[in-house]
Amino acid sequence: MKWVSKQKTLLHSVFNFFRWSLIFQHNLKAYPVVVDDFETTIGKIINERLSVARFGDGELRLMLQVDQGGTFEVNSQNLAIALKSLLKSNQSNLLICLPTVYHRQMTLKFSGKVFWIREVGRFLPQYYGYLNHNYVYGDAFFTRPYRDQNITYSVAKQRFEQVRGLWDKRPVLMVEGTLTRFGMGNDLLNNARSIDRILAPATNAFESLDGILRAIERYLREVRTEDLLILIALGPSATVLAGRITQKFGIQSIDIGHLDIEYEWFLRHATEKIVIAGKYVNESATEKYVPGKIDADYINSIVERVL
Repeated sequence: MKWVSKQKTLLHSVFNFFRWSLIFQHNLKAYPVVVDDFETTIGKIINERLSVARFGDGELRLMLQVDQGGTFEVNSQNLAIALKSLLKSNQSNLLICLPTVYHRQMTLKFSGKVFWIREVGRFLPQYYGYLNHNYVYGDAFFTRPYRDQNITYSVAKQRFEQVRGLWDKRPVLMVEGTLTRFGMGNDLLNNARSIDRILAPATNAFESLDGILRAIERYLREVRTEDLLILIALGPSATVLAGRITQKFGIQSIDIGHLDIEYEWFLRHATEKIVIAGKYVNESATEKYVPGKIDADYINSIVERVL
């Protein structure tokens, strides 16, 4: 009986895959979206000094309020409104990024393709009205150059080096969750001129967005250095925050997402989304956080906490 049950489950999965594939193909024709590739996106950000706000599956679901909320943000109407407003905004110095999944040939591994075929099949018609149909979006996956990409290890290494060019020899203000610890314990930010950090709540940071903006304003008034780059790792709040910083202060601000965790997985040749000691990993299938060594450089880089 167990064998029969497994066979039925497998057949059901195969049927659903082909069903969503047909819907996906239909949506690609009915709701066209143009997204640049990885190299073009990185080139634009560096050469034009663009800020970046990225929309992934979480942001799009929260915007539609079909997500129940999870390890990053609660499902709130205010967050949905903020995401919709940003997606429809037209800031010349802000690049809106979407996943490179709106083309027939995705560069993702099979599991990633299955996930996004379903996501595009289900939700693209619902958020298409918020998109600018004449706009060329950037690649939101530039912060995910390893785990889900169907590329070689050497190509992933090259992509990390390209992303590191964003902050090469520049002072960086890192705005992140209290347990993010972006770049701690690895060399990802080693080519930056300097690193300061403002720590924000690890989860539900959107509720503290005004306080975070005030902390950034204080920093810019007291510490600001020439050629500053602001990197933000705060889940969906980072998407909104990048737009607001750019609009209010005119400072290049990049929603840098999971890049640090991707780099940790890359360094370990990880094939699964494993937990990283000392850092919060919301996508880990087991623990989200396990304690680890906190180094002195990280502690000394903290200039303010918004808790």
